[in-house]
Amino acid sequence: MTHYNFDEIIDRRHTDCVKYDGYQEIYDADDLLPLWVADMDFRTPDFVLEALRKRLEHPVLGYFVHSADYYRSIIQWMQRRHGWHIKAEWIEFAPGIVPGLAFLVQAFTQPGDKVIVQPPVYHPFYYVVENQQRVIVRNLLLKKDDHYEMDFEDLEAKLADGARMMILCNPHNPVGRCWSRDELRRVAELCQKYQCLLVSDEIHSDLIMPGYKHIPTALASPETADNIITCMAPSKTFNIAGLSTSEIIISDRKLRRRFEQVVHDGLHIYVGNIFGEAASIACYTQGDEWLGQLLDYLYENIVYVQDYLRENLPQIKTFRHEATYLMWLDFSHFGLTHEELSECLVKKAKLALNDGAIFGDEGKCHFRLNVACPRATLEEAMHRLSQVFAN
Repeated sequence: MTHYNFDEIIDRRHTDCVKYDGYQEIYDADDLLPLWVADMDFRTPDFVLEALRKRLEHPVLGYFVHSADYYRSIIQWMQRRHGWHIKAEWIEFAPGIVPGLAFLVQAFTQPGDKVIVQPPVYHPFYYVVENQQRVIVRNLLLKKDDHYEMDFEDLEAKLADGARMMILCNPHNPVGRCWSRDELRRVAELCQKYQCLLVSDEIHSDLIMPGYKHIPTALASPETADNIITCMAPSKTFNIAGLSTSEIIISDRKLRRRFEQVVHDGLHIYVGNIFGEAASIACYTQGDEWLGQLLDYLYENIVYVQDYLRENLPQIKTFRHEATYLMWLDFSHFGLTHEELSECLVKKAKLALNDGAIFGDEGKCHFRLNVACPRATLEEAMHRLSQVFAN
């Protein structure tokens, strides 16, 4: 068995990466420890890099079509990892999940239509809806003692009011929930009842913590599966976001044809790039062992942060963490305003965390911490937090 070294420190500065070279404009500082953008500071797996090198051995990089191996790798991964049996004809390409969501909003709603999201939630959900002149409807998550839950009574009321689409985050970013089969089934059945198309963003589906299991929304409610569109990708799991390759899974033939009319015929977007396909196939055919070691390391990082804060900074509340490598931290117990907390983190602690307010007003006084980094980086981050917030 190959042992993968996630403790390796890799200098990503001056490589045009958003996380290290792009934060200066956002945070108005150039000396921060960046723990914000949702990619990993770990080396992209060797089998992915080898697949790219092998493709480069061929001297022509012309137009291409997705191969049978591409579709087969996705089908087998879904079956092997999630127990979900899909068909090749269900798989559509998107150059990333967020562009894919934008395509779906354009294809299946009209300007002025209502689209439901569940704040605090991944902020591009707002952009892809509002920037296309659709109307955001907020079905707020309910904060319990150590986790968040869905407000189904409010959800049904807003579905009954005529929403045309719901964008579900499964698992949820940033609150770290791995929704249960019963929760997913209930959402799917309500959407079906009120003729609202359910779009399920499942990009974090492979990043599940011990004791939990990802359930594809379409698998949780087979009776309503034709009313569900699923967005997935290897990008978060294997740290290949820069290759812009995602899959959108649409089982209903009429919905699939509508998607193709808008995206293929209208926007002329079909297959992406050669290297995205090569990497995707490598991830889905060779990635199980690497992913197992990654999940162990991420879980240990999460436990480390939870234990450290409990012992040294109990005012910073953490939540039961079920999925993703993004921890949701509640700083509200310090009694400071959101702006004051942001200033303390940036100007004093010299940390770049995601500002919780971008996920919705419910995220004020909260911040999102990316733990997909070497332990030494997290230890430095906790040390900086203690220096500023311990007193």
